[in-house]
Amino acid sequence: MHDAGAGRVARRKLAAKQTVTYADAEPSAFASMLGGLIEANIANSAAKKRDFDALGARVGVFVTDIDEGVTLDFKKGTLVVHNGLEPKRDLTIRAESDTVMNLSNLKIGAFGMPVYYDATGRGVASKLLQGKLRIDGLLGNLATLNSVTRIFSVQ
Repeated sequence: MHDAGAGRVARRKLAAKQTVTYADAEPSAFASMLGGLIEANIANSAAKKRDFDALGARVGVFVTDIDEGVTLDFKKGTLVVHNGLEPKRDLTIRAESDTVMNLSNLKIGAFGMPVYYDATGRGVASKLLQGKLRIDGLLGNLATLNSVTRIFSVQ
């Protein structure tokens, strides 16, 4: 039976599950930027959060013009960001910094597929065809690439 005069119940805040962590004590600026971008994207979009929660893959991103890379270790609901390229990656994206940033500007269209027919999409596709954007491990990992692209995209 409930006592109406029992007063307020003590409440405690549950610690929020940390979705993005950093493997290195001092993450590089690039690692912090990518981790922060992903964290903000999944916080602001239920669809991106669903993709994030379902993704289990290790993705490397290497920026050729600054000679720096990171490994994004997606573990179905959490992400560990490593400075540098760690072994056993499913995909590795290699491109100049402006191309990597354009990946975050790709629009997502029907069926969750990236849009390659607007100016940003054509630019990314062109870099891929010219060899200025390389995606190692693409064969067999197209669904992973599409999930990562959706999570990266701020659109």
